[in-house]
Amino acid sequence: MLKLFRSLHNWLGLLLVIQITLWFLSGLVMAVLPIEQVRGEHLRQLVSTNWQQAQVSPQQVLQQHSAQAILNLSQRLIWQNNTLIATPVYLVNDSGKMHRYNAQTGAPLPELTEQDIRQLGQAQYQGDGQLSSTLLLQQLPQEVQQLHAPLWQLQFSDSDNSRFYLDPATGAVMRVRTDNWRWFDFFWMLHIMDYQDRSNFNNPLLITFSASALLFTFSGIMLLWQRFRPRKRHTNPVTVGN
Repeated sequence: MLKLFRSLHNWLGLLLVIQITLWFLSGLVMAVLPIEQVRGEHLRQLVSTNWQQAQVSPQQVLQQHSAQAILNLSQRLIWQNNTLIATPVYLVNDSGKMHRYNAQTGAPLPELTEQDIRQLGQAQYQGDGQLSSTLLLQQLPQEVQQLHAPLWQLQFSDSDNSRFYLDPATGAVMRVRTDNWRWFDFFWMLHIMDYQDRSNFNNPLLITFSASALLFTFSGIMLLWQRFRPRKRHTNPVTVGN
């Protein structure tokens, strides 16, 4: 039995050494990177919405859609008198198609112009770079693959290589992506072993390697126990003379 555990432990060690190293390395990197900077919170101005201004109920909006439609709360930004103003918006996802409604009037929101988007993007940007490019995306890159197209991508010429992704109808920043985020995402991919979508924490590869690592640990414990377990002392029998 001891020979079996030793052989199993050695082969599992050879199989897992690279991935275990990557688990420790990626965990260390993700722990070191400040999560606020990863999310780009230091680059983005947040604007709150007063939902007491809403005059239309969610039920009134959902009546225009199918029973499977999902409603979320959002906001539309306006640049007025050098001030960002946010108005309440209903965001409805109906069979993958996004609809946006003014929560004050119930009217559908028209898409903003590129000039509006550039102005709103710069107003929400708190970094020290300049806006270098603006692009309306119909197909989204991997770093915002969980969102819905179309989205405006605004590139800023700063040390973070920042990109803002804005909703074309509301002007709100949906995601901020920086080099810190991209490093974090790369090591997150290594950590969860999802090399395609980088989001599936329950993929078979991770489950298989995790189970193997558990078995590697268990076999190592058994070997240590065999090595350091207390040994019974053998004593010579005492002969009593007649």
